[in-house]
Amino acid sequence: MTLITSEPVVAPVVEAPAVETLSIENPTYTAFAAGPGGQSFVQKQLELPKLGLFDVAVAIICCGVCYTDTMYAAMAEGMVVGHEIVGRVEFKGEAVTNVDIGDTIGFGYIRSTCLECQFCLSGQENMCPKRTTFTDGIGGLANASVWDSRFVYKIPSSIEPRHAGPLTCAGASVFGALYGYNISPTATIGVVGLGGLGHLAIKFAKAWGCKVVAISSSHEKKKDALAFGAHEFICTKDPITTTTKMDYILNTHVGDLPWETFVSLLITNGTLINLGIAAKPSMEIPYMPLLFNQLKVVGSLVASRHVVNKMFEFAARHNIKPEIEEYDMTAKGCREGFRRVTEQKARYRVVLNVPRNLAL
Repeated sequence: MTLITSEPVVAPVVEAPAVETLSIENPTYTAFAAGPGGQSFVQKQLELPKLGLFDVAVAIICCGVCYTDTMYAAMAEGMVVGHEIVGRVEFKGEAVTNVDIGDTIGFGYIRSTCLECQFCLSGQENMCPKRTTFTDGIGGLANASVWDSRFVYKIPSSIEPRHAGPLTCAGASVFGALYGYNISPTATIGVVGLGGLGHLAIKFAKAWGCKVVAISSSHEKKKDALAFGAHEFICTKDPITTTTKMDYILNTHVGDLPWETFVSLLITNGTLINLGIAAKPSMEIPYMPLLFNQLKVVGSLVASRHVVNKMFEFAARHNIKPEIEEYDMTAKGCREGFRRVTEQKARYRVVLNVPRNLAL
């Protein structure tokens, strides 16, 4: 079966292209697999898996690029990564009830869970020990996908697909921390790292009602941080003179950090929440401040399903959207987009749009 369109697509390449009704009789589709070291990408034709009872067949519109994608692409030649996926439902299995054909949906990080363990039954399926993720199959660098409908999310009509993609992971991660740790709107929050997660953390925390302190190693990001909603900016290259003490610090930075400095910025009973990927397998946290100030150091994974849905509702209500750079989803576009993310030059999230010649 070949995926075909009923008429040519005329949407501009820089916009998320429109998709036409699919005719699936020979389920082949186009994907972009990582080359050696994740430095290049190879276009290939693959066959869609058979549609299961709970599955949806999706014509992909776009896919955001997370730093995690660059790591897996570098480690696993031939892998099709991508987990900030947005597309349109074209077909659905007999047991699908939560979405309809024609709906615009987001999906990508969690592929499935057991739906039976204590975590799944308590609304924490993101912590399921048997969860599978985008790395356990074909990811979003493709023009089509088949996904379990129980792990997809309807996109509010006020959010464009190109902005919805990064919200499915980056947005869900920072919102999940705010929601999961019951952060009060009267709290003072420090946000470490002004990248894909960090800039959204500022926007969500500001809309949440918090006082937000942006913390970065780059003076160049001060103007953007304040524009995103930060009330204060700290550059870690300068002596830290702020008198502001923080109830929470959200660490979205990729890499090791001067943990002693950040611990010193926390108020008594404060919490350091880690969302970023560290280069080292361990953290060197000074012990005595943790003991005498009753500080907490915790982690936060991407949000569970009901929290992701709440995140989309919140983002739509407050008009929160990521700042993005857009490229065509081609071998060249994937290479350039991944280079921007790897070199931490993206401002602030890369989105790959399925081009007109591949749009379904």
